[in-house]
Amino acid sequence: MDKSIFTLGGTAWINLVNTTNISNNKEVDILSDKSSTLQWIKENNLLRQSDAIDLENKELINSLIIELHSLRKLCNIILFDIEQKGEVSLNATNQLKKIVEKLKVNITINSENNILVMVSEGETVEDQVLYNIIGSIIHTLENTSIDRIRNCEHEECILYFVDTSKSGKRRWCSMELCGNRKKAAEFYAKKKKK
Repeated sequence: MDKSIFTLGGTAWINLVNTTNISNNKEVDILSDKSSTLQWIKENNLLRQSDAIDLENKELINSLIIELHSLRKLCNIILFDIEQKGEVSLNATNQLKKIVEKLKVNITINSENNILVMVSEGETVEDQVLYNIIGSIIHTLENTSIDRIRNCEHEECILYFVDTSKSGKRRWCSMELCGNRKKAAEFYAKKKKK
């Protein structure tokens, strides 16, 4: 599996939505397989170093996959709200609040190079992963104009991304995956007309 698809969205919550994608005209769910789920979690830097050992527990990874499926549904609702209403609905906000209320998070202070840094992390691996994804939702919505959260313009693509380009005119989830295909198709269509 091409790991580049794991981080195309530019932020963990959109990357979670992108765990459902189209490959060879078939829908693929990265979260349906434990190995690819673990790979996706690692590629999105959602774990602490100590968490890798815990994820060898089959019950834990199965529970985490269930939670990720649930959170992905909510992330899809948030994207739908943004596309249709230009804002996150009260329903989605309330669902997000319920998840946050269940999370157990510890706050500590680390000092590196004589600099104090407040660190928040989940008590369990599941809390840690969900905390990081929810944090990415909040960070994106606080710091990014909603019109820069987009769906890829390729007609066969269902992936989303945050447009961080200076011009704000990014059209594709990835130039390599969709942009080149679209441009090549347009080129050959023009050539055929001549």
